[in-house]
Parts: sequence; C-alpha cells; structure tokens
Amino acid sequence: MRASSLSNGKVIELLNRYFIPVYLSNEDFTKEGSAPPEERKERQRIYRETLDAKRSAGSVHVYLVTPGGNAFDSMHVAEAYKVEKLVPMLEAAVKQHNPTMGRSLFPATAQSRHPKTASAALVLHLVARNLVKVDGARVPVRTKLGETRSANWGSYPSEDWIVFSKEETKKLLPSERVEKGLTWELDADLTGRLLVHFYPTTENNDVSKNKIQKQQLKAAVISFENGVARAKLTGHLTMEHWFYHKADGNTVDTRLVGYLDFEPASLRVRTLRLITEDATYNRRPFGVAVSSVESP
Repeated sequence: MRASSLSNGKVIELLNRYFIPVYLSNEDFTKEGSAPPEERKERQRIYRETLDAKRSAGSVHVYLVTPGGNAFDSMHVAEAYKVEKLVPMLEAAVKQHNPTMGRSLFPATAQSRHPKTASAALVLHLVARNLVKVDGARVPVRTKLGETRSANWGSYPSEDWIVFSKEETKKLLPSERVEKGLTWELDADLTGRLLVHFYPTTENNDVSKNKIQKQQLKAAVISFENGVARAKLTGHLTMEHWFYHKADGNTVDTRLVGYLDFEPASLRVRTLRLITEDATYNRRPFGVAVSSVESP
C-alpha cells in the first residue's frame, strides 16, 4: 500500500484533509511485541466490532473509525492497495460523515530515525532493496509510486538500525598487535546479530526466525597511519529467511565486502562499511548496504 495507494496524490489529499491516519505493525502486537495494553485492547475492540457487523476483518486491513471510536467500514489490504478501490471508500466516508476539512495535525517526519544510544556506542544504519538485472548489471528497482501497479515488495527499500555497545564493539577488533598484513576473524556472535538483517523486503521481519547456516567475516589490515588502521572486510553469508512467517525454504546467499577504520590504542571504531556482492534471495538479486552513523 505504501508504494501504491498510500503514495497516490488523491489518497494523500483525502487523508490529510479529512482523516487522522494511523498504521500499526502486527509484530508489535505479538506476545513479545512492544504495543502497550491499551493499544492491544483497542485494536481487538475494532476487530471484534467489525467482525460482529459482518464486514471484512483481519490483521491486514484498513479500518475507518468515527471520532467516537465506532468502526464503520473496512477493506482488506489486497483491495485497499488498489487506488481505484481505496479512493471511493474514502470519498464515501467523507460524504456519509461530512467531517470538517482541516490541515494535517502532524507534520511529515522520517519513519526511520537514529536510535537513542549510550555514548561511544557503534550505530549501524542498514538499507536493503530488491535489484533487477539490466544490461548485465544489477540496479535498483525503479517504480512510479502512487499507481496500483507499483504495489510490490521491491518498490521501496527497507531500513534498520543495529547498535553495538562500546564493550561489544571491542569484539570486532583484533587482540594482537596491529600492523599491516594482520588478519583476524570478527566475533561470530556479534556479526551474526548484524547479518540476520541481511534480506530483502518481505512480510516477515522477525529476525529471530532467520537461521544462519554459514557465515564468516574476516578482516585484513591494509594500512596503518597516524594511529588509525584500515582493514578490508570479506566474507559470506548463507541464511534461511521465510518470506512469510512459516518455513518455505527461501535462502539468502551472498558474499560480503567492506572496510573497517579503527584506532588500536583506544579500541574505537571510526567507520564501518559493509555491502553485499551478488546477493540472491530465492535466486532473485537484492542488495544490502551498512554504514556506521555518528550520533546527531
């Protein structure tokens, strides 16, 4: 929906003028999810009310609710992603309830934000996106947003943030005396916490379900000047990742390349960059890029 109907100019205009849009992540409402009790109760109430009224209801739905909390219309996402379906639904709601037109109550803000962290933590920003082959090269999927045909998993890149504490970051660095040519293997448990996020956009974002089958990330110092060492990173990853939330045999397979700048004296990581090379998911190409980010 974000790539099709929710990026459509007419839908955006209707939502901003007459509605207060709210969207929820189902993963927040699992047993281990972060949703507070009052939100869980309200979500369940809207679902039951819609079901009792014999309207379409479920976990992937659009619900229209009056200011008083009465759920009066709904539509499955399989229909709501279609611009030609969602626009009439919203227009009918406006005609029926005649809400006062107004400005959006909240300004547009970034949905992916730098997390709040302790000082000296290593913050990594990860972007993943589907790729396609064009003239032998792998390039990002290009979509014209706001059209029904744009509704696919490759329309948008996905983002995530991974944070390592100051003490954890030290595990990325060598214990031996640093000099040009030194090689070592990065801590597998720590790098595994990063690599479980290496998959394209799918409906399943529960990384606890990912099963790393093979992983390796090695470093080799290629320069050491003015107290800063640069190490080349190379490795590979093979990981089972389910597209939905049940086993399907889909697998990530990729080589890994990047570099790590660090200060051996203070055990401080200055910069970390890591990308996939010839990555595939279920034999389809995708790409991931990771970069360390300074705190704002």
